[in-house]
Amino acid sequence: MANRTRIAVIGYGRFGRVHALRAQAHPAFEVLCVVDPQPGARNAAQADGFNAIASLNDLPRGVEAASVVTPADTHAEIAITLMHRGIDVLVEKPMASSEAEIDTMLDAAQATRRRLFTGHIERFNQALMSAPWDTTPGSIVFSRQSRLPGCSHSVVLDLMVHDLDLAAHLLRCHTPDSFHILSVQEHGDGVSAQVAMGSTVVNFHALHGADSSSATIRWHKATAVCELPLSHRAEPTQPDALTRQYTAFHSMLKGQPSHLASAMEGATAARRALAIAARL
Repeated sequence: MANRTRIAVIGYGRFGRVHALRAQAHPAFEVLCVVDPQPGARNAAQADGFNAIASLNDLPRGVEAASVVTPADTHAEIAITLMHRGIDVLVEKPMASSEAEIDTMLDAAQATRRRLFTGHIERFNQALMSAPWDTTPGSIVFSRQSRLPGCSHSVVLDLMVHDLDLAAHLLRCHTPDSFHILSVQEHGDGVSAQVAMGSTVVNFHALHGADSSSATIRWHKATAVCELPLSHRAEPTQPDALTRQYTAFHSMLKGQPSHLASAMEGATAARRALAIAARL
């Protein structure tokens, strides 16, 4: 593809590496560099064929866009620095780890006139290429668990935030008055929350330290219970969710519509996760 978007990937941990490899393989992007302060991460990136640098101060000329795949408490500082350098940003979920950081990111996007997006990858799950129901259910249950360890706060910010955005996306409930927390419960390494989203009652269950990783959506249709598994690999002939997210990112950079989470939508999901975590 001619005129590929020149991109930098910030962070080369487990998921940062996947981001870099997907962007590298995508015909719409040219990965100019990977940025990571850790020598081991840079060595790994170089072994994978990337130009690896230690600091944003060393960014090569010509970077047009960046993916920020670093710990959530670093998202704001990195994204703001990039936007002030004229670079459009895709920041991994959660958008930020505090209300103050969310506000500063939104302010920076407005001040710099840069485009800021949030990587809510479940929007591009192959199982959700179309709405899973014909009419909006009166109640929905989202369940998500991970083998990775964590605490109740990280369960909400790292896991439940996926489904908070996904529910808002499917139900079109992004405005503040469309979301009301009904109850929050902590149980071991997991958290359950019941909320009202528009006219639908939504139950969220998230758990770290499980025997296996999985995610499902469950709802009632007439007298039947419907369940949709979200944890599955893409068919060999189909692009995976992250590749589809990069396609959507490129579309938005070119002024074309897509389902990529906007800065405001990412902020909404993060704020809702923070509000639930504050109840623990």
